[in-house]
Amino acid sequence: MRDFEVALGQYILYRDLIKLTEPEYTIYLAVKDGIYVNFFERDSIKEISKINQLLLIVVDMEQEEILEWIS
Repeated sequence: MRDFEVALGQYILYRDLIKLTEPEYTIYLAVKDGIYVNFFERDSIKEISKINQLLLIVVDMEQEEILEWIS
């Protein structure tokens, strides 16, 4: 949970800075596929992600490929 706290805080800070300086860009948080399934699929985490307008990229680290873009 602590890693999520830190990542979410950084995401919000960078997202807001980008909106101010480069509004045409969009920032996504990249997460490993296993973490997405085991953590981000929880109802409470889904709701927090929605409240904070968290955009995700789900990545298969072994294959080094993007599996899903979640807006």
